[in-house]
Amino acid sequence: MNIRNSARAVMINERGEMLLFKFTFHRRDGSKTLWVTPGGGLEEGESFEEALKREVFEETGVMLDAVGPWIWTKEMRFEGDGQPFLSHERYYLVKVAGSELELDNMTDVEKGTLKDCKWWSAEEIRQSSGREPFSISRLWELLEEINEGKIPPQPVSIV
Repeated sequence: MNIRNSARAVMINERGEMLLFKFTFHRRDGSKTLWVTPGGGLEEGESFEEALKREVFEETGVMLDAVGPWIWTKEMRFEGDGQPFLSHERYYLVKVAGSELELDNMTDVEKGTLKDCKWWSAEEIRQSSGREPFSISRLWELLEEINEGKIPPQPVSIV
């Protein structure tokens, strides 16, 4: 089985809001729209941290000098291009000042599938759960924990 390694940013602004993008993912078995964190797959020879810096810049225009702690891990199986994949995702905490975004550096594929982007509070995520498709279950609880200063000392497996 092919493995796709991804680096994802849990970007949180000074108000404790998390940045999420709403993308439509097209697959052979149909399309799926999800709210996801910024980030993406590692390129050849890239570390997770290098990929995170590149992806955050491409998707938000934010240049990261340093990467925060690796806080979550998620693994899921999916099919892409007719092949089964195991997606191994590492989520890193990235705190930013401000909420300004520059989306011009996104790839054409990202621009073509982007439906929305928003800074979400934990309460907004909680109230929208069930109506909005979030890629992470219990996301509002996880964000609340971070905002309370409960940063896991080792990465926690999430769904």
